Amino acid sequence: MTVIQTSIPQTQRSRSGLTLLEVLISLSIFLGALTALSQLIGIGSRAAVQSQLRTQAIIKCQSKLAEVLAGVQPMEPVSQAGFEESDENWKWSLNVEPGDYANLLKLTVLVQYAGESESVTTSYQLTRQVRDPAMLLDAANTVESSDDTSVLEESL
Repeated sequence: MTVIQTSIPQTQRSRSGLTLLEVLISLSIFLGALTALSQLIGIGSRAAVQSQLRTQAIIKCQSKLAEVLAGVQPMEPVSQAGFEESDENWKWSLNVEPGDYANLLKLTVLVQYAGESESVTTSYQLTRQVRDPAMLLDAANTVESSDDTSVLEESL
């Protein structure tokens, strides 16, 4: 009995496992992708916080301007005042200056948030032109005084 030995060429042999080099390469690709994803998650969460703070700043700015227009808050310049109902990180300022036309005032409300870290800050500014209340009072006083004069003239 003769045994015939056949040799299989190197290129046709099948491998039954992974080499150490293949494992290291796949592990480095996985860790690189995981690092990129974790940075994207961090960027997304910071953007969500900034968006939420900006929305709150817009609402607070509109609310403070409505208070000024309604007469709850006087139309006098204010610098870096705190809000009553919220934390001390929120500040607001009011700037009152002459408007673009006669008898108008330009009101500018600025709301700022400065968090514990420098990366968490936001601000929003709202400007509106309104009639000067002093002009309206002068006009009302003029009408009242002219009515008083006409009543006196009629009685004489």
